[in-house]
Amino acid sequence: MITARQFTAAACVTAVAVLCALCPATAQMSPATWGSPDQPWGTRRPVTAADRAAIASYRTGHKKPVFESNFTDPTALAAQWSLQSDNRSDLKSCRRPESVAATPRGLELRTLATTACHAKWSTGFMISKQKYDFGFFEASIRAADITGLNNAFWLVSEGAFEIDIAEVHEPNDLHITLHYWAGKTGTSLGFDSKLKGDFAKGFHDFGALWTPTDLIFEVDGEPVAAITTHGAIVKPVDIRFSTALADFAGKLPDDPAGHTMNVRSLRVFPQ
Repeated sequence: MITARQFTAAACVTAVAVLCALCPATAQMSPATWGSPDQPWGTRRPVTAADRAAIASYRTGHKKPVFESNFTDPTALAAQWSLQSDNRSDLKSCRRPESVAATPRGLELRTLATTACHAKWSTGFMISKQKYDFGFFEASIRAADITGLNNAFWLVSEGAFEIDIAEVHEPNDLHITLHYWAGKTGTSLGFDSKLKGDFAKGFHDFGALWTPTDLIFEVDGEPVAAITTHGAIVKPVDIRFSTALADFAGKLPDDPAGHTMNVRSLRVFPQ
């Protein structure tokens, strides 16, 4: 965490004001909720002024990222990311490499008609080849404009922890979850929030600051949830983007083909 000497309250307010002018306004419509209890490796806590200052310090542009991409180069995509294939029976789509594309507009995770798997459609799934230690991870994402599609940005640790920074369900439902996949089924804790606006109408920044003691989650620069991890998550993480057609993401349209999750940037900063 930064100190008041490193980043004054006035600077924080100025930085947030500038950055919010670049993104659609986003605010929680109600307090975040989730049914699972706190765990020894994760306890929910209130968001603090120090959290807001810390998030703002990464978004001012004064710190240098260790990785950044606008996903316009197919060669770089192939070099930096592993495109995944799966055919899970619990989903309404399989995931296949042809549903992932770097374009002049950025990353596209496309929903395509297919006959190559149990489902009628394929969606996209990619994992970074590089792993990262503690830091701030932020992506600018526009959700697909249909219900029934899970638009996901997440991290997975070698230590069996999964950090779901954002699972977005159109129009404005945001799931944030910390999973611990130990044992047969694993355990989870997290938050479910309804936010103002429609995540398919424009790009929004979703991010998480991961430190040795905490996870702080933000949307468009505003912290929306925090978890104290009690030092449990220490091993490096990879970065993942994925889409999936699923019952838990809402009512599936008759033909979801042609609807796309877009990512126009990713930035990773060291703590």
